[in-house]
Amino acid sequence: MADPSQRHGQVMPTWSPPYAPGPYFMEKYQAVIVELEIPREEILYMTPEPLRAADHNRVYAIIMDGSQPPHSLHYHEALICHEVEFEGRKGMHIPYIWTSTDTATFVGRELYGMPKLLCEDGWLEIHANEVFGKLEKYGRTMMEVACVIDQKGDVGEMPPLNSWIMLRHIASPDPKVPARRQVVHAQTTGFELDFLWKGRGWARMGYPGTSGIHRIPTDKVTGAWYGNFKFVLTPAEILQDIDYVFEDWAQ
Repeated sequence: MADPSQRHGQVMPTWSPPYAPGPYFMEKYQAVIVELEIPREEILYMTPEPLRAADHNRVYAIIMDGSQPPHSLHYHEALICHEVEFEGRKGMHIPYIWTSTDTATFVGRELYGMPKLLCEDGWLEIHANEVFGKLEKYGRTMMEVACVIDQKGDVGEMPPLNSWIMLRHIASPDPKVPARRQVVHAQTTGFELDFLWKGRGWARMGYPGTSGIHRIPTDKVTGAWYGNFKFVLTPAEILQDIDYVFEDWAQ
């Protein structure tokens, strides 16, 4: 019997693709989410054109353990996100994100435009009423978050995580042929809450690698949650699609 994923062939190698086409079912999104208030100039630094940053200065440091078949039955992930707007659409933008499996990285990066890089695998740590997560790469700690739970949380108090706006770049290996830049709007459906707690949050940025996470101050924590959710990542909508030339190559 033929493999049904062969018919799609949207990723290399098309004759034996590393992951199946979506939708992608998030069976587990067990996460520590820490809300930070940071200087306006840092918000603008991580907001690429043509997106417009929201009027507030809140960002979210998230470390989670996920299960999202058919691309990954388990992966560890860390990200920074903040709210943006494009032509009336609002959503969360991800300037930095690391994922522990290549398949989860490829789906986010190739299809949806998330700037995913690989990190070491890991798990959230739970001790008594404390939940702790860390991001490690090449044996170095890049980000840590924690929450001491105090009381039940309300989904309405959390950042809106059902709408995402990404900037997808499709590079060209030929300086004479333009590359492409797409504004991608992805939404999730079928949200289910398993549990949600809120409490006292903490975060620390460490070794930045190629990122700019060392620029993000963590002294002003304004919220923290620990929860587990389910949802479905559906096909996205391309809001803008333009050609551009990478000037360094064109010289």
